[in-house]
Amino acid sequence: MRRGDCGACTVHVDGQPVHSCLYPAVRAEGRAVTTVEGLASPDGELHPVQQRFLDAQGYQCGFCTAGFLMTTAALEAERGTPHDDGKLDDLPRAFKGNICRCTGYRAIEDAVRGVKHTERPCAGKAVGRNVGAPAGPQVVTGTARYTFDVEVPGLLHMKLLRSPHPHARIVAVDTSAALRVPGVHAVLTHEDAPATLYSSARHEHPTEDPDDTRVLDDVVRYVGQRVAAVVADSERAAEEGCRRIEVTYERLPHVIDPEEAMRPGAPVLHAGKGPAERIARVENNVAGEVHGEIGDVERGFAEADVVYEETFRTQRVQHASLETHGCVAYFEPREDGTGSGSPSAPPPRPRS
Repeated sequence: MRRGDCGACTVHVDGQPVHSCLYPAVRAEGRAVTTVEGLASPDGELHPVQQRFLDAQGYQCGFCTAGFLMTTAALEAERGTPHDDGKLDDLPRAFKGNICRCTGYRAIEDAVRGVKHTERPCAGKAVGRNVGAPAGPQVVTGTARYTFDVEVPGLLHMKLLRSPHPHARIVAVDTSAALRVPGVHAVLTHEDAPATLYSSARHEHPTEDPDDTRVLDDVVRYVGQRVAAVVADSERAAEEGCRRIEVTYERLPHVIDPEEAMRPGAPVLHAGKGPAERIARVENNVAGEVHGEIGDVERGFAEADVVYEETFRTQRVQHASLETHGCVAYFEPREDGTGSGSPSAPPPRPRS
């Protein structure tokens, strides 16, 4: 889903910054489109904004940097023109369409203001000095390679079909139409998945997390749970394969309030899963509990002039990455020449 929240894909259309993920391609016909790769001059000289971001190290992972560069360059081009509305004097306003997860904005502001942090010490004097990041030039010019920039010959792509229901049993899955899509190699469902259960939480102690998840299950427990996987030559073919899968669901009762989920009689999501000593923990939909005390709490209550009890609620907080999650997998022969990649057998095609 594209929502235009982060601004990492900002480009210029006739000099105006837009989020390319939300900009229909047909609207770009006949217009000049500039990406971060086009900011530098043809002879390779960096745009002044690129140089300032490089000097201030206004980036960390660099995923958002292209968007900040394009927004800054566009606003600076408006300075002194009738379109200049002083946005660069109010950076929170100027960058309301751009988000950075990891730099913390101070270095980005320094880059906009022209504050230089990097040094170029002479040979043998770099220890203890603020030398520039080796990948900096690639980050500010848009040439840094991320996972999805890696090209692997023969790469296959996987797309997931997800549940539209919060709780349902999968009665039947018809994959025949999906398998007829040109380029589709396989369609995987719960019938192909091992019965192995695992925990997706992974806290410090394994016993804290019940093994309640199957990679593809015949019961879905939330909207968006994976139902099937389509493997194809291209993302487009895999997506079309997902659209053609026909799933018959038996919808089951559900609750969306955690307190209702713990009450007697509430639908149990993971009944009977996992080792016997841990099954009881999921019968009331409680995955785990944490209790702790410091000092003598009962004595503290007894001696207190006033005891105030309340249930406190806060919004969910997630330190989420802007960058898309992905991996590239490939097969290599073992050192002894055997295995899936050995000359005696053609190597499997890598999958993403």
